[in-house]
Amino acid sequence: MDKIKGIINEKNSRLCFSADFTRQSELFGWINLIGPHICILKTHIDILEDYDPSVNKKLNKLKQKYNFVIFEDRKFSDIGKTFDRQLNGFYKISEFADIITIHGICAEGMLNYIEANKCIIPKILIVSQMSSSGNIIDTNYTVNCYNIAKKYSKHVIGFISQTKFVNDDDFLFLTPGVRLIETKKDDQIYNTPDTAFKKGSDIIIVGSGIYSLKYPLELINKFK
Repeated sequence: MDKIKGIINEKNSRLCFSADFTRQSELFGWINLIGPHICILKTHIDILEDYDPSVNKKLNKLKQKYNFVIFEDRKFSDIGKTFDRQLNGFYKISEFADIITIHGICAEGMLNYIEANKCIIPKILIVSQMSSSGNIIDTNYTVNCYNIAKKYSKHVIGFISQTKFVNDDDFLFLTPGVRLIETKKDDQIYNTPDTAFKKGSDIIIVGSGIYSLKYPLELINKFK
């Protein structure tokens, strides 16, 4: 977490760019455009239709070049043994990801397995609240996510959340679903950067809110 805070201060950016692209050309084109302006790059490596192992090496080079960390938004939710195998399976997520997401529903068992077997894994964000409409997460679920994070703070550095639901600066709060205009599209509820930061977000996660703009770099400071 100290590394992320250092990048935030150095680049004066609290922006995580959600690179939800299906082709390498789009992915790397946008990284080269937006990389200087972000503290975190969020990937969905399993939607990349032309993935090959060279992608991992390219990602590692670019995060060094532009000084950001990579967060693979895989939202793991399984038994610990399967979780460990997924991290080191076909996509070799542990090769390029500094951070991963897991769901709270299985987090206790997964993290207990990781500790018991001394597995080396990326740092973790627990999905404690969601921006999708109709989700069934309630306050008790969110509190349980926090309690698990406290217990396994060696691995957990923060949460995916809509609010800073607890006053604890030992964790980061990252808010997805951010655009310049508050709106609802399909099953996604969007907040503005101002709204997210007022609710206590440390870092906002923006994807289509940037890449759908005609002149994204002209408006990038509104997200930082």
